[in-house]
Amino acid sequence: MVLSPEEVHEIVSIIAAEENLRVTVSESLKGGLKVGLCAAAGGLVLGPPGFAIGGVIGGIYATCTSAKFKPVHQVLGEMSPAQRQLLQRRFLDATRQISYSDAAMLLSMVAGDAGLKLILINLVKDFLWHELKQKVA
Repeated sequence: MVLSPEEVHEIVSIIAAEENLRVTVSESLKGGLKVGLCAAAGGLVLGPPGFAIGGVIGGIYATCTSAKFKPVHQVLGEMSPAQRQLLQRRFLDATRQISYSDAAMLLSMVAGDAGLKLILINLVKDFLWHELKQKVA
């Protein structure tokens, strides 16, 4: 049976939610602003060595406060139709050797087989990294 992109999206979303998969949302501009402000403040207070000290402190501060996470199912919901079709093709390639009649049957098979679940989780991680440039946490 061939699953539609919507069925693949639903299966992948359920698996991702069960595993609490999230992607890191980069906030480079805000991080750079924090580093710059801390470096400038350090320079004003301590002179030339203060720029370096403030930059280091600002970098640490930016790193600690800029990491935000978004659930994978939300990222999947924001994909274009072409990206959904590409995910569908990869998903169907990964499940080609499995005999199932519908999405519910495949989902119950995934729930009962840790190896299959791991294959599909790695497929999702790989897809998000290579196609959407999103890092899964």
